[in-house]
Amino acid sequence: MQDSPRPLAAGFVIVVFGLFILITGATDRIADFFNRRARWDSRAVPSSRLHNELHPTADFPDFSNYIFLRTLDADEFPIRAKHDRIIAVGDIHGMNSSLSALLAKLSYDPESDTLIHLGDIVTKGGVKGSLAVLSFMVDNDIMGVRGNNDQTVIEWRAWRDWIQSLPGGREWLDSLDSQHSLLVEADDEGDEDDARADLYPGPAFWSQGANKDWENKIPKGWKLFKRHYNVARAMTQAHYDYLRSLPAVMHAPAGHTFFVHAGMLAADPTQHLMHPSQPLSHWPAARTSKPEPHVLRGLQEAALLRDIPQNRDPWVLLNMRSVWKDGSISEKKKGTFWAELWNDVMDMCGGLDADLSSSVSESQYPLSAVNLKKKSLPCFPPMVVYGHTASRGLDARRWSVGLDTGCVNKGRLSALVLDKGSFLDLDENEDLERDAYLPEHSPFLQLEYGDSGRAHIVSVKC
Repeated sequence: MQDSPRPLAAGFVIVVFGLFILITGATDRIADFFNRRARWDSRAVPSSRLHNELHPTADFPDFSNYIFLRTLDADEFPIRAKHDRIIAVGDIHGMNSSLSALLAKLSYDPESDTLIHLGDIVTKGGVKGSLAVLSFMVDNDIMGVRGNNDQTVIEWRAWRDWIQSLPGGREWLDSLDSQHSLLVEADDEGDEDDARADLYPGPAFWSQGANKDWENKIPKGWKLFKRHYNVARAMTQAHYDYLRSLPAVMHAPAGHTFFVHAGMLAADPTQHLMHPSQPLSHWPAARTSKPEPHVLRGLQEAALLRDIPQNRDPWVLLNMRSVWKDGSISEKKKGTFWAELWNDVMDMCGGLDADLSSSVSESQYPLSAVNLKKKSLPCFPPMVVYGHTASRGLDARRWSVGLDTGCVNKGRLSALVLDKGSFLDLDENEDLERDAYLPEHSPFLQLEYGDSGRAHIVSVKC
C-alpha cells in the first residue's frame, strides 16, 4: 500500500511553522538587541547629559532629576540693608577646610550674609571632604546651583536606588559593594578621569551569567567605584535630597543677576542677533502701554531663560565652555568662550535710549556682534556669576564674573562679595559715594558690578 502524503504534508507544515516562529522570534530578538545597543551606545557621552538627550524608557528610567530654575525673591536675596551681603563661592569640590578658611576670612555671619555656591561642591577633593561640604550645606540650608560633578553624583545615586528597587537588586549591589571597599581616600588624587583599574570590576568579575545581566543595567561609559560613585554610595538621604533640590540656574531679579555653574547665552547663536525670536532684539510685551523700566527689565531677563533654546537645556548650563561658528555648544575649550559673547552683546544694550536705527549685518550671532553699533540693542544688561572654568582662573568681566580659581588643584577658593553698594542703579543720586559700602582701605580686589555698583573678590589659598 502506497504511503499517504498527508503525514508528510502535515510534518512539512509543522516544520515551516516552527521555522517561522524561530526566524521571527530571532529577528525580534536581534532587532531588540540592536535597539538596546543603540540606546546604550548613545549614552556613551558625559553621564550628566544622558537623560537630557534621551527620553526615559521602560527599562532605563530618567536619573537626571533636573530642576531648571529657582527665582529668588527679596527675602532670599536681601540687598537693601546696610549690613546685608551676598557671598557667591566658586567650585568647592569637597575642599571643606578651604571653605572654612574662606568663610573665616570673610567673617561670615549667617544672620546677615546670604551664601550662594556655584555648583561642583563635591567629588574632586575626595569622598570625606565631599560629605563634609554636603553636611555644611544641608545643616545651614545654603542656596546654590547644580554643577556637572554634582549631576553625575545625583545620577549614580538615582541609579543605585533604581537597582535596589529591582528584584534581587539590593542583594546584588550589597554583594558588589562588599567586594569593593569604599576606599574613602584611595581615589582622591589626580584628575577625575584617571583610570583606576584596581577599582573597576574586570572581565573575571562579569564572567557569571547572572552578573552579566546586571552589568547590562550599567550605562555604557559609567565607571563603578570612582569618586562620583563613591560619593553617591556614601552620602546620606539628606545629602541626596539637597543635591536634587539644586536648580540648574538661579535668577535674582532684584539684583539683575543670574547664578549658574557653567554659563548661559545672551542670544541663540544659530539665529541672527536681531531676529525677532531673540529676547534682546526688542522690548518684551507688557500689560500696560507704558511699562516702567524695571518691569521691562524683569520680563526681558526671564525671556533670556525662556526664549533662548540653549538656555533651556540643563546640560548647557552645567557644562558649556565655548560656542563654535556654526552655533553649536561645546564643553571643550576650543571655540569662542561663551562669556566673551555674553559681554559683547551686553555692551550693546542701550536701555530705553537704544539706537534702533543702526544698520545690522545679516551674519548670524556671534559673528554679527562685531557688526552692530554700541548701544544698539533695546535691553538692560544683567550680570552672570559662574564657576566651572578653572583653567581661566578668576575671570572678572564687565557683565560676568567667573569664580572657579582651581582650589582642588592647589589654587585658590574665591568668593564674590555683593552688598548694597553693588546694586546702585544708573538713575540713583550721582553724588552718592560709590565705595561707601566697601570696607575702608579694603585689601580685596574691587570691580565694577551691575549698572553702577561695586563688588569685591575675597580668596584663600588651598
